Amino acid sequence: MGWSLKGYYRPRTEWQALRLIRRFEPHAAALAGGTRLVAERNPTINILVDLSALKLDYIEIRRRRVYIGALTRLQSIARHPQLKALAGGLLAQAAQSNAPLPIRNLATLGGTLAVSEATSELALALLVLEAQVVLRTSDRSVVSLADFLARREEYLFAPGLIIETRVTLPQAGSGVALADVRLTQGDRPIVNAAALVYRKGNILQSARLAVGGVTPVPIRLPELETRLAGDYLEEATLERVSLEIESSLNPPSDRRTSAEYRRAMAGITVARALRQAWERAKKE
Repeated sequence: MGWSLKGYYRPRTEWQALRLIRRFEPHAAALAGGTRLVAERNPTINILVDLSALKLDYIEIRRRRVYIGALTRLQSIARHPQLKALAGGLLAQAAQSNAPLPIRNLATLGGTLAVSEATSELALALLVLEAQVVLRTSDRSVVSLADFLARREEYLFAPGLIIETRVTLPQAGSGVALADVRLTQGDRPIVNAAALVYRKGNILQSARLAVGGVTPVPIRLPELETRLAGDYLEEATLERVSLEIESSLNPPSDRRTSAEYRRAMAGITVARALRQAWERAKKE
């Protein structure tokens, strides 16, 4: 089916963008990087609201806070020299893993979060970094990324715009890791996970864990995080983590694999990310 456009607008303010989207909904779409929009070519969309003039392409680091504009390209995050060095390079690594180079050169942070594929590495990394999302609806509001992902349609189809993502960098002594399971090296992950831990000697002081590929969007595992706090991280602990995740999740089957395999791999992958983050954490 073809894609016939009836209008193209390039607003210069957030308010102008919102007014245009509201005026033409449900036939209007916000254009950021455009990778998903062009690929899908939804025939009901015939008005494009180009956000490129909103000056939301930036990465700012002030003290221990990182501010990333919604129109920042994934490749800009992946190659940013300071982001490669901060928080174990987690954000830069996640941005690079999230898509191949041609897509990273076009895809934006805001568009990536708006879509939030089930195995988005960038969403996983931002979840364990407890990122916040700045939204523009009737006014500007700040919500946790976890809340945004859980209520994404409510926030974006109000309609609303993602303006910025904010991250507070972890303190010294933390360790971070990404892990995944793929059918082949060139495939997207079947499941993946991110972990951020603080350790003191052999004690796991706290952990932040996120898993992707088992629900429509990546999710945090707060109950498991609470149970791990203050524990010794040994092989028995990792086996318990794997089994607990395997027994608590209910992922879908699809053409790539069965629910049973995805469930088992989710447990193994979270345990692997936890082990790697633990090994990278600074020992006192």
